[in-house]
Amino acid sequence: MPLALTFEDLGSGPPVVILHGLFGSRRNWLTLAKQLAGSARVVLVDLRNHGDSPHEQTMFWDEMAEDVRHVLDRIDLPRALIAGHSMGGKVAMTFANDYPDRTTALLVLDIAPVNYPNRFGEIFAALRNLPVAELTSRQKADAALAETIQDQPLRQFLLHNLMRTGHGFRWRMNLSVLEREMNEISGFPEVTAPSPFTGPVRFLAGDRSEYMEPTHLETIHALYPQAEIHAVANAGHWVHADQPTAVLAHFHRLLGAA
Repeated sequence: MPLALTFEDLGSGPPVVILHGLFGSRRNWLTLAKQLAGSARVVLVDLRNHGDSPHEQTMFWDEMAEDVRHVLDRIDLPRALIAGHSMGGKVAMTFANDYPDRTTALLVLDIAPVNYPNRFGEIFAALRNLPVAELTSRQKADAALAETIQDQPLRQFLLHNLMRTGHGFRWRMNLSVLEREMNEISGFPEVTAPSPFTGPVRFLAGDRSEYMEPTHLETIHALYPQAEIHAVANAGHWVHADQPTAVLAHFHRLLGAA
């Protein structure tokens, strides 16, 4: 059974569904979505075990794609441009593969349809060891996390997942399941033939990111023969945060081509 994911529905026009990455939520995309909503209907989704969406014990790609399909069904949306960043990009690709008739175009940000090494062991350990129930402020949470994670923007991104309780905090995301399922999240389901989706496909890679490598291009073109691949200048893995204007322009181009 698909989960009833939490989402926001903004604007009007050609529909766009945007899927966030690991440790993220729909809120990460809200600023860009409000700009895009001037000319499109934008649906921001919290994927399972993230944001305000329900928790579940698995993170299988086909299940997550079905969750997104259920969002479209709930709002009577026949088809949409499906966009996703990192983990959300893998969900977007899986959605296009599983539901090509529900996909008008595909936009994938800084991820490829390949298996990656699990790069998150230290982050999970740091989050797991943070005594969130005993913390009295976000500043103290940040100071405690800084002992193991020196990157301040990364800490702030992770700490968006803290939710205040009556006494201290708790994680909004399902931290234990995400850590347990990292082999699944780092991988990608094997596809032995080109994707059945034949509409416009665009991959955006941050030129300072290590997630999109030249060795990935063969796999991308094997699955999506019509795929366009664009490097975004002065952008790391969080392409949409580093260069929102450039990413917004790619949304508009794809909407015009779909």
